[in-house]
Amino acid sequence: MKFIEKIFGKRQKDTEVTPVKLQFSKLPELIREEREKEFGSLRPQIGEKYTEIDAAVKQISGAKKSLLEAEALAEASKKMEKAGDSNRDNVAHNLDLVTGKIRVPFGREPRDALEFYMDARSVLKTALDNTRRSQLYIKALYPREFENIILSLVNLERQLDELHALLENKRKRTDAFEKLPEQVENIHQQMRIAEQYSERMADLESKYEAVQKELAATTAGIEGLEGGRDFERARDLEERIRALEGKVSAVDAEISRLFTPMSKALSRMEKQDKNEMYVLSPENRKLLGMIRDEPASIRENELGQFLDMLKKRIDNRDLGLKDQMYDKILRQIEKLRDPSTISGLRAQRERYVSEIRSHREELSRLDVYRERENLVKQVVQRQASASLLLSELDSERKELEETEGKLEEARKMLNSQIKDIFGVDAEIIYDS
Repeated sequence: MKFIEKIFGKRQKDTEVTPVKLQFSKLPELIREEREKEFGSLRPQIGEKYTEIDAAVKQISGAKKSLLEAEALAEASKKMEKAGDSNRDNVAHNLDLVTGKIRVPFGREPRDALEFYMDARSVLKTALDNTRRSQLYIKALYPREFENIILSLVNLERQLDELHALLENKRKRTDAFEKLPEQVENIHQQMRIAEQYSERMADLESKYEAVQKELAATTAGIEGLEGGRDFERARDLEERIRALEGKVSAVDAEISRLFTPMSKALSRMEKQDKNEMYVLSPENRKLLGMIRDEPASIRENELGQFLDMLKKRIDNRDLGLKDQMYDKILRQIEKLRDPSTISGLRAQRERYVSEIRSHREELSRLDVYRERENLVKQVVQRQASASLLLSELDSERKELEETEGKLEEARKMLNSQIKDIFGVDAEIIYDS
């Protein structure tokens, strides 16, 4: 308390108590000074106890030596004396453990002294537990030496207990001083982590803003292209191409319907060919497939050869159809032989296809679509980048919030520990 008064001035009685202000960066120095002040007088006392404990250990060594040199009582039997020898050796061995393991530390720090006490008590307990039965023999055969050993052990135990009592008087203060530097370092670490998260968030926010600017510029570029004359022309060409493609499909459907009346015959021919009942030539097999899938692509001379073969099969009545079906197919064959039946549709189709080709060539010469396509790809890429950056930013923000929560708890704990040490409420001023 005097240390605090020295720094901040003595508190006046009957005045409102306000927390003292402590600079966080100066806490380690303040803690060291207060610790030195607190334990400066304790270290010499610990040193005195170490001297007394060391003397007690040497006393045990002397008692052990006397035991080994002693003669058993004259009235002891040979059997009793023989048993006493082995038990004397056991006691001597455990006393060696005590004198060998209980060595006072070089330093005089309370923490080291407490650790030494705990270890020494454990060694002493082990030695006593290991010799309880042997002590009965020693007491009976070497009563004087036994008494010296007991007195030396009791003396060591008393010195250890006095050391412990000395430390216990300062135990709470010692613990507080031990925990405080760890808590200060914990806060330092949490502050560093929070700073790293903040820096990463600032970097991510900067990148996100840059991507948003690029995205806005790219979107404006697309809008500029779409508002230009070239884009309007390109869109008009595409609409014309779609309309012509619809007309081509309609012509293809019309050509396909010309073969519908003979569909059963064609199906039977295909089945017989697969079953090898009536094998078609490679040319006719190819034409049969074209009629089924793409009749508009058949050339006129190819169709004539196929119709000749089909008429022959109809005349032979080998397709397993009803007579009226054969007659219907023959009429359709004659219709297809008429050049005007399909040639007009073909010419119409070729005209549409030619117009489509012309429009596509003109469209390909317009760079506006390619430019727009590239810009659209850039928009998609930048939207993905922006989404990823937002996700990373959200993750970093959550980590920062968690770290700030830990930091707040650590600071509350530090305030409590400061009060334990200095005896006053304190307001810790953290560097910005």
